[in-house]
Amino acid sequence: MAQALFTGAVLAACLLGLVEGIQTALGPPAPLGAGARLLAGAYAAAPLLLTGILAAAAAAGLVAVWIRTRPQGARRADPLADAMAGLWALSGFVIVVALTGGLAHRARLEPATATAVALLALVPAVGTAWALARTLRGAFASLDRALRHPVSGPLALAALLALLGAVVFRAASDAALVQRLGRWPPVFLAAWPVLTGALARVTRRVPARATARLAVPLAAVAALGVADAVARFDAQPAVQAALLDHSLVFRRVVDLAQPLFDGDGDGYAGWLGGEDCDDTDPAVYPGAREIPRNGRDDDCFGGDSPGVHRQLRVAAAPRPAGLRLAERPNLVLVTIDTLRADHVGAWGHHRPTSPALDRLAASGLRFARAYAQGPQTKASIPSMFASRYTSELIRSHHHWARMRPDNLMLAERLKAVGYRTVGIPAHPFFKRMYGLQQGFDEWDLELVQDLDRKVAFRLTGEWVADRALTWLDTRAQDPSPTPFFLWIHLFDPHFAYKDHEAWDFGEADVDRYDEEIRYTDAQLERVLARLDGAPFKGRTYVVVHSDHGEGFGEHGYRYHGQHLFDDQIHVPLVLAGPGLAPRTVAPPVPLLDVTPTLLDLAGAPLTGDLRGRSLLAWAGDRAPTPRPVFAEMLADSNHSDRRVIIDWPYKLQWGITFGEHTLYDLSVDPGETRDLSREKPTEFRRLYGHLRRWMSEEIEVYRPVRE
Repeated sequence: MAQALFTGAVLAACLLGLVEGIQTALGPPAPLGAGARLLAGAYAAAPLLLTGILAAAAAAGLVAVWIRTRPQGARRADPLADAMAGLWALSGFVIVVALTGGLAHRARLEPATATAVALLALVPAVGTAWALARTLRGAFASLDRALRHPVSGPLALAALLALLGAVVFRAASDAALVQRLGRWPPVFLAAWPVLTGALARVTRRVPARATARLAVPLAAVAALGVADAVARFDAQPAVQAALLDHSLVFRRVVDLAQPLFDGDGDGYAGWLGGEDCDDTDPAVYPGAREIPRNGRDDDCFGGDSPGVHRQLRVAAAPRPAGLRLAERPNLVLVTIDTLRADHVGAWGHHRPTSPALDRLAASGLRFARAYAQGPQTKASIPSMFASRYTSELIRSHHHWARMRPDNLMLAERLKAVGYRTVGIPAHPFFKRMYGLQQGFDEWDLELVQDLDRKVAFRLTGEWVADRALTWLDTRAQDPSPTPFFLWIHLFDPHFAYKDHEAWDFGEADVDRYDEEIRYTDAQLERVLARLDGAPFKGRTYVVVHSDHGEGFGEHGYRYHGQHLFDDQIHVPLVLAGPGLAPRTVAPPVPLLDVTPTLLDLAGAPLTGDLRGRSLLAWAGDRAPTPRPVFAEMLADSNHSDRRVIIDWPYKLQWGITFGEHTLYDLSVDPGETRDLSREKPTEFRRLYGHLRRWMSEEIEVYRPVRE
């Protein structure tokens, strides 16, 4: 049985490696030469071959241990005896591999070396597993005798099944992890044992010596291929692009393996596209602050800077002449979570998803190309509230970062000039532990406390609107002249998408997403109607925006947080109120501008630490000079590191984790399907240089604080 399993597993690994190699070699467009295609295919197949052959040897050895560990005289049809023998063998094997990896880590070996040691321990671990398995079986048999009942076997089996079930459930329920793994790695992982079983049955008469003669040289060649791919990955741009863009599994392998080659622990590897030019110094990495004339290239771009460090300061654009606005007005900020711009009627959507928002957009300033500074709430909202990029905020290292009190937020600034500040959030990220409540006099967490993580599976828009209406009614009866700032967070377009009988657009996810938008728009309409009838209507300004978009497979992913394409960061933005004539603003603007705009309306000072500028500059007849827009996706346990610069009509995206660069002309390619980085080298160099200078010299980046 062990011999047949080994043969089948090796052949299955060869078959899967062949599929991966052919896909990678044939996938790239015509300009890639035959030699480069062949090399890319060989590199893509090598990791599958190597790990498959090692796993085949380990699996065959475990089967042999399993057979020898079965109790003498056990019936062949005794499933419990078979299961327990396998459990003991697997337990011994896992213990040996874990101990080997732990000792390598304790010895402070390089991560890549420690991993190699653990992998090399797979096969010899099988022999040691036999002794441990016999010992474990004896210990559990003693327990059964002491209890006078065979309880250890069923309990251990139940515990193993529960553990496996918990792991599978956790992996399947983590949308970010599922997105990171992609579709093909799980398919290959599931296909390997299926193919192994089928091929083992077909080749059960093949001699073990023949299989070994095939497997040993294949493993050696695959190991050399893996080593060569690691060593020369960054030196072959065309091959690298083929591996990252057209392989089924290799890219995910690189994604998981790259942290093993981060020698200095700064989050950027020196190999596999990590672009860390000095992997022994944690202060040197792509995007680090460049310190002029210090004798080193801190940001791995252009050598040591000869200039004087300059920090970005955004001057407040003056209000247009003749603009008559209300003095110390009330301010209402409405955030609609997960609303991409092209699913709003005023932005050209074909469905009637947003009649209330469309009417508001027609009555004030509609910003046709507003961009969030991050593709998730955890990045976008803190950045908007502080008018600083997420990388500049003093925050914790957690996946859902906690904002430290050192950050100065919008509500704090408005409170300092006499505003009453009220927030009604609808997501657990706005619990007080995350620090977004800074400066709010009232922070209504009743919904979040009641539902917590179940918020995504309930309709919450009506509840939020009800709370806002109650507060506005109370305020309407208050003769106090104190102006207010009210922030309303409507969450429903976020996954999970729910059906709405009143607006039936279909059964697909994208249809139900549109239904959720229409439901949310109905809640917005209720709030706007109440404001129209309020005694303070003539001195109230309303800003409506989204914090990020949503993907529906346009670029190979769903949901959000996975990339910086426009479906993730292009959002609607509207500003309406007394004295603002209807106008569409075409140039791109960042959500960083929302806070300076509200401060400008309130008469609060616009200090130099604000990265945005007031959008009121667009309300006059003479438009201000457009400026580039930047966005970030910061690396964490589930996401790669990315940056974007948008200088209309061009958009350059830099994937730092893999050293990817893509350039798009949004005026003719709004779907971002055609990379122009090779066709327009002048524009590429200009934007890439601007992006790198912005990262290293213009913004003040903070590393997360360990808590």
